[in-house]
Amino acid sequence: MTDQLCTRQVCFIMAAYTAAGKLLMMPAELSYYCGGDLWLPALIVYVLQVAAVWAVAFACSKTDKTFFALIEGVLGKAASKVLCWLFALFFALAAVLPMFSQKLFVQAIFYDTIPALITFLPFFVFSVYAGAKGLKNAGRVADIALPLMGISLIVLFAMSVGEANVGWLLPVLRTTSASSVFSGARFSLYNFTDGAMMLMLMGRFRYKKGDSLKITLSYALSALVVLLFLVLFYSIFSVLSPDQYFAISKMAIFFSALSIVGRVDLIAVYAVEICMLFALAFYIQLSVTCVCGALGKEQSKGRSASPASAVASVAINAVLLAVLIAFNNSYLVVQEAFGRFLWIVFVLFAFVLPPLVWALKRGMGGGANGKVSGGTGKKAGRPPSG
Repeated sequence: MTDQLCTRQVCFIMAAYTAAGKLLMMPAELSYYCGGDLWLPALIVYVLQVAAVWAVAFACSKTDKTFFALIEGVLGKAASKVLCWLFALFFALAAVLPMFSQKLFVQAIFYDTIPALITFLPFFVFSVYAGAKGLKNAGRVADIALPLMGISLIVLFAMSVGEANVGWLLPVLRTTSASSVFSGARFSLYNFTDGAMMLMLMGRFRYKKGDSLKITLSYALSALVVLLFLVLFYSIFSVLSPDQYFAISKMAIFFSALSIVGRVDLIAVYAVEICMLFALAFYIQLSVTCVCGALGKEQSKGRSASPASAVASVAINAVLLAVLIAFNNSYLVVQEAFGRFLWIVFVLFAFVLPPLVWALKRGMGGGANGKVSGGTGKKAGRPPSG
């Protein structure tokens, strides 16, 4: 087991990082396709993702191997390395649109008088450093990110709920067709990498009885928060919702006290933004983890990053920076490409592959590579938990 996390950190990652990136552009996008029913495509996708996360989390109760170790045991080392490279590319791809969104967000909300690219370049200094660190570092950061994000969202919800009109959400499916719901779900799929994320955490924490339920409930709680956010968002902006980009920064603008004390809500927005940057950096950490796995190199040496992870982090960030510069003024073009053509990639990695971990486990069987001994449901060589 490498880069070992604890169950609490896995729960925090699945609760905080999976929600952070969905609070920026997804509400406006879903309201464009589905109006007041924007929560419905999100609910459909979330049901599938909860099932995928549970499938992987429960598989962790049957084996302490990582996903790539299972691949190697069934399909061989070459297949495992190929999958490592493919997942490295996938997580780098998953970072592209959040990176563009963050660049626009930073310019529009925090540095509206300075060119966007200049204000966002420091992110890559942070990203190179964070990307070179192992997943254990990501777990420690999640210990900070979840409380920070939780308190900030409570403040923003409290400031927003008094301005909401739930009647704008009714009646359900008044004008929204099934094709609109499908389009909304398809065009938002790039936000849902959660099943793939859980695959990468598999085998990196010491499983104890009940952990699969804890992890699944943590993710389900995150889903509930996002769904409530979508409902609250449309209850405030109604038909104007499709034009309200950077939703998290606008939720509390009608709070009456702000006219007296100023935009104090931006303090909470800053805190959520920090969590969003951690979530974005986590994609790069996962990509670096996969590159190191493909090369057979250690990702960290003690508390320091290994040379392989440092080089991989620099290379991945250099590619992302090149993409950012090349499409600096073409966010909508990139978003259209993701929604219209690349959605199938996210379906494959985040929805299809996670449940297939059970086929891999059965393919391993028992014996030399055995996962389960004697039909008792306990893993061979695993000390009793608790």
